[in-house]
Formats: sequence, structure tokens, C-alpha cells
Amino acid sequence: MRFVGSLRPLCLITALTTFFQLSSAIRVIESKSLSPCQADSKFTATLFNVAFTPDNASIAIDIDGVSSISGYVNAEIQVIAYGYQALKQTFNPCKENFPGMCPMNTGPISSPFTLPVGKDVVNTIPSIAYGVPDLDGLIKVYIRDTKTNESQACVQAELSNGKTVDQKGVGWATAVVAGLALVASAVTSGLGHSNTAAHVAANALSLFGYFQTQALVGMTAVNLPPIVSSWTQNFQWTMGIIHVDFLQDVCTWYQRATGGTPSTLLSKLSTASVDVQKRSTEVVRRSYIHAYNELSRREPSNTGTGASAIGKTVVIHGIERVGFRARIENTNIFLTGIIFFMIFVTFTAAGVALFKAFCEGAVRAGWFKGDKFGEFRNGWKIVLKGILFRLVCLPSDSPALE
Repeated sequence: MRFVGSLRPLCLITALTTFFQLSSAIRVIESKSLSPCQADSKFTATLFNVAFTPDNASIAIDIDGVSSISGYVNAEIQVIAYGYQALKQTFNPCKENFPGMCPMNTGPISSPFTLPVGKDVVNTIPSIAYGVPDLDGLIKVYIRDTKTNESQACVQAELSNGKTVDQKGVGWATAVVAGLALVASAVTSGLGHSNTAAHVAANALSLFGYFQTQALVGMTAVNLPPIVSSWTQNFQWTMGIIHVDFLQDVCTWYQRATGGTPSTLLSKLSTASVDVQKRSTEVVRRSYIHAYNELSRREPSNTGTGASAIGKTVVIHGIERVGFRARIENTNIFLTGIIFFMIFVTFTAAGVALFKAFCEGAVRAGWFKGDKFGEFRNGWKIVLKGILFRLVCLPSDSPALE
């Protein structure tokens, strides 16, 4: 019950930041990833951006792909929301005047265009879809031959409205709460109230452990609803999963300097569609699949043709998924956690030493009485050892250090 009360301010911060996010942004449902959903799909896309804005009743589409389909086709659209099929509709591209699809021709497709949307279609979408954070939506499009009704291609796109509970303010708030609790324990101990300090320290460590448990939930290699994955991302700082640009450069340089091969997927996403795992019950399906396929086509293979690289899948889940959302290469996750832990330990030890020096100087200057912080001044090394011991115990069960 104590934890519930302590988390109420965090929930309030999340609600306020989400409210301002909702009130300041325009209504939109968008997707920036497109991946195949059948093995022999005859359409692939290296770039896909689509945005539906109900205020002007239009869909803006920017696509760069390759099609091996020719002839007249029908398109079947399925919209899946939170695991349930919300819409299934078949239409003829010729009747709807879809560019490049009446008929379809083999070759590259690269043409941004805008399509009008009827008011009847706009009215079928509930208004909550534009405001609920971390929308769990998926749209599938099957391209079927008009004569045989055989599926020529299948592509799917994850839907988002740009709202999320993953807020930097929540992460900073949790860090400040945990830090203040530890500082209060240290000050109370220095004043000689050892019993009170022990209780405060125990509660502070329990709270920090609770934050780490939240982070561990997001690191588990199971299918999580998007809102759960986003919420647990607020606590990943407790594992040292913190993105700093220059630190990532240092980690990449270190791996190369020591003969390692760092991952470079994040630096090559500007030319590829990326689909991050959501609720799908399939085997962590299509995370990075299309991005990796495109990168593999550009890399030389053992056969010299590059064909053997097509179809490979890089599966990200658990800690790798957390690192991707934090914009950290999966080969840098371990080193990033270690570095931040060592930085925290170093600054803590330096802070204790500086406080000891300040106390001695204050006593000599007459600012403090001679017995002020006397227990800490006489046994500050023992206090420092105890603090360092507790810090080492914090990440002892962390998977980032395994």
C-alpha cells in the first residue's frame, strides 16, 4: 500500500503530460513501418510513411518499394485493434482511382500521393482512437488477383496516434524521488539518528527495487501490450539504460578498438521500414525484418548474388527491445549499463568525501559545533563502505550485468 501511495504523483505526472500532449497536437493516425505478412509476398517496401488526418479527411502516403505483380487486382483490408478484428473490407482499386494499382505493373513504386477519405469512413473511427496512448492497432492489406482470388502479396503496418505514456518527466520524477530518499537517509545517519536512518534507507532501497522490478517486466522476452512496454520504459534508468550520444560513440569505438563488431542497425533505419514487436502472438514477428532484409541485399554474400541473405530475420525481444526503444544499439546495452553504474558509484564516493571535507571545514570555521556530524566525521570511511556495499547490491539481480 505504501508503494501505491508513492506512485500516485508519478501517475499524476504521466496524466498531465499526456493531457498536454493531447491538447496541443492535431488528430492523426500514422504508420512508419511496412512489413510482409506472407512468405511469398510479391511486394516489398524500403520506405513507408502514411498519415491519416480526420480533420481534413485525407490520407498522405509516401512509399518506396518494388512490385512483381502485374494485372488487375483487388485489395482486402483488415484492421485489428487490441487483438480483435475491427474492420474487414474489400475494394477495387480501379473504382477508387488508386494510382499505380489499376492495373498493377512490375517494377519500382515510388510516388507520394494523397487520397481523400469519405466522411462516412471518418465517422466509423471512434474519437478515442486519436487520444488513447500507445494505440495497439494493426492494418493488413492483401492484394488478390481478380480472376483467381489468390493472394499475390500481404503487407501489414503498425498504427500509432503519436500518444504514449513513455514520458521523460516520469523517469526524472522517479529518479528524484529515489535520490532524495537516499540523501535523507544519509543526512539522518550523519545527525546521529541511526535507527531512523536505517528505516529510511530500507524503505528507499525497497522503492528502488520496485522501480527495478518495473524495468525487469519490460525486459522480459514475452509479448507485451504497447502501453505496458512504454510504461516500463520510464524505469529503465534504474538498469543504466540511458541514451547519451557521446557515450554511445565511446561504446562503439571501444568495441571496434578491441576487435568486436558493433551493431549498426539503428544508423541505417532511414532507408528501411521497421516494425517493433507489439502484442502479436506469433514468434516475436517482424521486428527489424524488413530493415534487415534491405541491408542484407546491399551486403556481399558468400554466393555472390545476395539472394541467400533475403528472408533472414533479426528477432529483438526483451532487453534488445528495451535498448531499441532507448535508441541504444543492442551491442552497446551491456557496456552502457556498466558505465552508468560506475559513474554513479564514483560520484557517490566523491560526494561522501566532499561532505566529510565540508564538515571539517565548517567546524574549524565555527559554522558547526564540534559534535555536529561527529559520528559521521569519525567513521566516515565505514559509512562510505556501507554505502558502496548497498550500491553494489542494487544491481546484483539485474540482467544488464549478467
